[in-house]
Amino acid sequence: MKKLLAVSLIALSVSFAKAQENKDVYKIDLPSYDWKMKDGKYKEVFEQNCLMCHSPGYVFGQAKGKSGKDMWRTVVYQMINEFKAPISKENAEKIIEYLNENYTNKN
Repeated sequence: MKKLLAVSLIALSVSFAKAQENKDVYKIDLPSYDWKMKDGKYKEVFEQNCLMCHSPGYVFGQAKGKSGKDMWRTVVYQMINEFKAPISKENAEKIIEYLNENYTNKN
């Protein structure tokens, strides 16, 4: 039993040393963005509820070629109903208002 424990500790030490040698091999570079979001009422609610899963560019790109509050209502409630986003109805309405005021193609 002692021999098995000693062999296990040696193997673990060697594995750790190899991992330290090759730490750049396991490095993950996460994407970053420099998107300047428009200031507006409920911007913080949007940031807290939407940016945990989406980049700003992805969210705002949803409005490309589309317009209106109904479009944003559809998108936000799809996230809640189909993808189970944990957003309260009160916050959903605030998010819709923020997106409609700041990221809708208005004619």
